[in-house]
Amino acid sequence: MASIRQMMPVGPKASAFIASTAFISGIMGPVGGGKTVAGIARCFRLANAQKPVWDDTRKCFVKRCRIAAVRDTYPNLDRTLIKTWHQWVPKEIGKWSGEAPRTHTFTINVGRPGVRGFHQIDMEMIFTAIGDHSVEDVLRGFELTGLWGNEWDLLPPDLLEFGVGRVGRYPAEVQGGCTLAQIWGDFNAPDEDNHMYSLFVDKQIDPELAAVIAEETGGEQKLIEFFEQPGGLDPGAENLQNLKGGRNYYVKQAALMSPDKCRRMVHNKFGAVRDGMPVYPEFSNARHVAEAPLEPIRGLPLRIGIDAGLTPAAVIGQQTKFGQMRLLAELATFLEEDDQLAAVGPTAFGEALADLLASRFPGMPVEFAFADPSAAKGVDGSGNELSWLQTAAKVSKLKIRPAPVPNNDLTIRLEAVRRPLTKTIEGGQPALLICPTCKILRRGFNSGYKYRRTMLAGKEGRYENKPVKNQFSHVHDAAQYLMVGSGWGRMAGAGVADHLEQGRRTGVTVDADYNPFGS
Repeated sequence: MASIRQMMPVGPKASAFIASTAFISGIMGPVGGGKTVAGIARCFRLANAQKPVWDDTRKCFVKRCRIAAVRDTYPNLDRTLIKTWHQWVPKEIGKWSGEAPRTHTFTINVGRPGVRGFHQIDMEMIFTAIGDHSVEDVLRGFELTGLWGNEWDLLPPDLLEFGVGRVGRYPAEVQGGCTLAQIWGDFNAPDEDNHMYSLFVDKQIDPELAAVIAEETGGEQKLIEFFEQPGGLDPGAENLQNLKGGRNYYVKQAALMSPDKCRRMVHNKFGAVRDGMPVYPEFSNARHVAEAPLEPIRGLPLRIGIDAGLTPAAVIGQQTKFGQMRLLAELATFLEEDDQLAAVGPTAFGEALADLLASRFPGMPVEFAFADPSAAKGVDGSGNELSWLQTAAKVSKLKIRPAPVPNNDLTIRLEAVRRPLTKTIEGGQPALLICPTCKILRRGFNSGYKYRRTMLAGKEGRYENKPVKNQFSHVHDAAQYLMVGSGWGRMAGAGVADHLEQGRRTGVTVDADYNPFGS
């Protein structure tokens, strides 16, 4: 007699995803990471979370659950999701219908009849695909407990918009009502311009939806959770026990894939922009971005890095006594409803920086503000005799100094960011932690701040040795000045004396008691 197979744990991240009670949740992992199996386990977890209601006919308590699993096309649905589903829940159990939409209804006995705690779970699974139809047409009329987006990054963005109104409507109130309603999905790492990035990394969600969920659950149900599995070749890679060859499965995958595809499918990192290579491959969203917005630590002074020029930017951070650099805020001026930076002068930038400090960090002292050394030279181009640095300093009321980088050396600046990305401090915490509200900085780390590939004889050649100047580079330059000033930038033979001499040559004063390299 056919029976439902017992599922073995995939790994810690997958287990946390399965156990999530958030209204919206997603799991991103490498190919073969066990994400679909985790999604199947979510179905049973949600069913078991429903309220048991006494059934006089069966003489036992019954829980009821109806879930729709959605895929992009029916061929992909049959080839992947349904094939995996039947490995765990054979067709012979209950009633299976292969008509579109596919359905599988069955009843699970929990415990032994006649023994205290025995109850039944009525499960109804609906497998459907979007195809050439609209999401609204596909979901119309569904009354669901939960909604599962399989390979969610390949589905239309409005699946969530219309799905919200479909879940929580089954079981009916006369059958106990829906105790827990959820929407979840699984996906491989997509390109950063995919709607999954906006939803789970930027957490762009309707504030009215957040308010409704908070009201309905008394604030007990999280609105959104994101679970990022380790890469297939990383320590702690999940589901290796179920892959033929274990870790070698990923070694072979990596050998056969293009670098861009390997980055997403094996290393589980958001895809790079097509014409470049990320400057910091060491960066990981899961490790280097805080789960919740970082609050400034009172009593700890702020540190500021500034990139000058026509499209200036700033990054504000703090360094803890344990050596962790926390990047708390960023400042960049964009054109309205555009992703292009707006040109502003030092006066407007200084005012914006002062406003940011007053609103986000009221009354907090600033330990230093280091800017692009070139900002100390010449005049600002507006007809006055002050340099860009002096004008911005006067308006913001900050003591802004040139960053202590000999000749503004790019290698020192990049290493000042790269070193903490690879280091761990006390308690296993990363040496660099970024507030999730720093969206430009994060997108740059993921792939926007990049090296461009040059063309040789009409073919792809080597990468340029300097990052591309784009909407991400200015914030990243500012972060580099902050990190160098915080002591992370090192160069053999370089010390405080070198920077003091640099200051004398350029006519800029550097405090003699300030050691940018630490003790």
